[in-house]
Formats: sequence, structure tokens, C-alpha cells
Amino acid sequence: MTDIPVAIADTNALYRLFTAKDPRHAAHREALARVGHLVVSPMVLTELDYLLTSRIGPTASMNALDFIAQQAETRRFEIPDTAPHLRSAMAVMRGYADAGGGAGVGLVDAMNVALASAFQTADMFTTDSHFRMMRPLTGQPAFRLLPDDL
Repeated sequence: MTDIPVAIADTNALYRLFTAKDPRHAAHREALARVGHLVVSPMVLTELDYLLTSRIGPTASMNALDFIAQQAETRRFEIPDTAPHLRSAMAVMRGYADAGGGAGVGLVDAMNVALASAFQTADMFTTDSHFRMMRPLTGQPAFRLLPDDL
């Protein structure tokens, strides 16, 4: 059942999805099953590769990337060019420069906000609490975090 037309993927959710021993693995699988189209930033792919390789091993990373590539080939997942959204992401970073005690918001999270705007969604496949304080650029009052807000 795909009742969520489009969601933006964040690194932590994909990591849990590809880590069967993670206690939240099943919840992430169930949430992804409800998403019709998942947008995955190349920046998220880079972080995912690093985390899986360093914590589990290169085979885990290659298996995850293979799955993502297969889903992109069938157009269920999309890996968009981020260049057209860089200025928007930078504006998000500037807007939240004081967040997190002055640590601000990083480029990967800011790019996910920009991509959510471009794809007209407030659904984020993430458990990252940064998205609780950030507001969608599309006018919705808040992001819906998947799987927690289902």
C-alpha cells in the first residue's frame, strides 16, 4: 500500500533500513513500503556508503547501493541532480545558523529540505530530530517524519 506519494530519504533511515540488526529496522521497512516514490540525494548516498562501510563492511554498502540503483532503474527511487537546489539549501543553512546551540544545520539536511520543496512534499524518511525544528519551504506547518509520524 503506497499512500505516501513522495518522500525524501535521509541517511539515518536508509542506514536502519539496511541494518537488519537495528531495533528500528522493521519499522523503517514498513514505512518505506508505504512510499510510492523515494527521493535520495547523492549527498545521502555518500553518507550511507561511509556509514555502512565503516560500521558493517564494504559488502553491506555495495548491497545497499545495488538495491538503491535497482529501485532508481525502475523509477521507484530518484537520485536527482542537486546543483539546481544548492542555493535553496544554502538559504536553509543560513536560516538555521543558530540552531543546535550554534552548530546550525548541515548541507545534507538542508539539501533534503530544498528537495522536499522541489518535490512538493513534507514527508521525510528520517528519524533525525533536526527536521522537527525546521519548517518545509512549501508552506506546510511541519515535516512528517517516517516512520515515527505514521
